[in-house]
Amino acid sequence: MRYHRLFVLYLSLIALCLTCGASAAGNGGADDVKAPVDYVDPMIGTSSSRWMLYPGPSMPFGMVKLSPDNRKHAWKGGYEYNIENIMGFSHIHSWIVGGLLTMPTVGPLNTEPGTEEDPDLGYRSRFSHDTEVASPGYYAVTLADYGIRAELTTTTRTGFMRYTFPESDEARILFDLKFPAEFNYDVQWAEFWKVNDREIEGFSKQRTNDSFSGLENDYVLHFVIQFSKPFDSLGVWKNGDIQQDTYTVHGNNDIGCFVNYKTKKGEEILVKTGISLVSTEQARLNLNTETKDFGWDFDAVRAHARTTWNDLLSTVMVEGGTEQDRIKFYTNFYRSYAARTIWSDVNGKYVDMNEQVVQLADPGAVVLGGDAFWNTFWNLNQLWALATPKVANQWVASLLEI
Repeated sequence: MRYHRLFVLYLSLIALCLTCGASAAGNGGADDVKAPVDYVDPMIGTSSSRWMLYPGPSMPFGMVKLSPDNRKHAWKGGYEYNIENIMGFSHIHSWIVGGLLTMPTVGPLNTEPGTEEDPDLGYRSRFSHDTEVASPGYYAVTLADYGIRAELTTTTRTGFMRYTFPESDEARILFDLKFPAEFNYDVQWAEFWKVNDREIEGFSKQRTNDSFSGLENDYVLHFVIQFSKPFDSLGVWKNGDIQQDTYTVHGNNDIGCFVNYKTKKGEEILVKTGISLVSTEQARLNLNTETKDFGWDFDAVRAHARTTWNDLLSTVMVEGGTEQDRIKFYTNFYRSYAARTIWSDVNGKYVDMNEQVVQLADPGAVVLGGDAFWNTFWNLNQLWALATPKVANQWVASLLEI
């Protein structure tokens, strides 16, 4: 019991000493009916913060961290609470790694994101925080300029989106490979190709140039994108050149694609995305494996994410304190497992430091990354070892593997 009390005190001090950014949204309901996951507010820490502290959904150490972005390329890029427009929802928010932004729109086509100061220059949309909902495994917002409700959830290696459209003859979903992130990156070569009228595949070979640390990071992001409704046509753009009704595009720098629809008022179009750093085939394997039990049931995926997070957060049960204390504690506990990343696929394949594909001897093991153990000695190493020894063991095994 003494050990338990000291452990809880230690974790509480960690949580209460961390600086919070944007204020927490209200959490209704009585304390005695709340689960630990109900205290988490992913909007905390999203003002003047880092790329890895995002409001969108992910699983613990998820490869996919599907979250809104609204900042220009800048230190502490990604999502800024005080900017009330959104550029889109990108899939990766890990240290010096990003990629694959998606944005639903209606009306005239625009393939540039625009700026945070003037969203009308591109496909950005204004929004109100009153329409935002964020909790572990779920994010939603209404894109005011388009009248589209966007909802996001994830598994570990896949994204799942539900877009509710207004009536429109010019509805579309865009996928942009070159957009502002915290760390500047170049698209050295990329391709999109149409598999059929419900599916797109592609990859983006990227190089991150981190002026802060002097590091360069080369990686290839492979993806498979599936749609619940057949699209009418596929369009692409490459460095300002737009092509309608085509099947493929390849090139470098500014490159993207969009699918066109005609929609009725309140019509839902769902999108599933699988990613991998190994190959397109591996992205498809990740997608099929992690979503086979859910099909197109968005709410089932959301519920699975919530349950997974609650099981992890229930490792530590706190008593006493104020409502705000518990929100701070469980939010920071959540962040400790959300900001770093699993980079191996469902069958244990990963890309090593020499850019070679390697198979883990134990397919159930994982290769973890993010920023390794840089600064984690302040509190995360102790937290992982005490609260979740299995996670600490995974980190040690991963570093030995690397």
